[in-house]
Amino acid sequence: MARPAKSISMKTGLMTKEEINARLEGEQRLRGQSDALKPPSYLSNTQKKIFKFIHKQLESSGILGNLDVYVLAQTAITIDRIQECEAHINENGLLGIDGKPSSSVKIRESYMKDFFRLCNELSLSPQSRAKLANINFQSKQNEADPLLSILGGDE
Repeated sequence: MARPAKSISMKTGLMTKEEINARLEGEQRLRGQSDALKPPSYLSNTQKKIFKFIHKQLESSGILGNLDVYVLAQTAITIDRIQECEAHINENGLLGIDGKPSSSVKIRESYMKDFFRLCNELSLSPQSRAKLANINFQSKQNEADPLLSILGGDE
């Protein structure tokens, strides 16, 4: 199975300046505006707080657009429900009365799978953030390098 496409800002291979600019322009058009990133009304107060926290933390990255409101909402719901399961497990233990894992454990496992997938979508893992930071650092170095600028035809 092929890997999912990544943003041009995360590119690691060689591309011409025209290819990079075309991809950047296309991504900007598809991302749309980022002026309506507000938590949907159907979220609980706790879920809205989680939504706003994630949004605030990712705001400076510039990767979010209005279309991401649904991914952010689902992430907030998932985190809230994982926390609810954890609270139930802490109160009642891991095992049910039949000696098998409680339903909260099973539900938590399901939400954890969703959580990790959503973290990948939003670049929430430390590895994703490190990769983004490294790519941003490399692109700033390339912009400042006069030799690369000359070789790239940016005289």
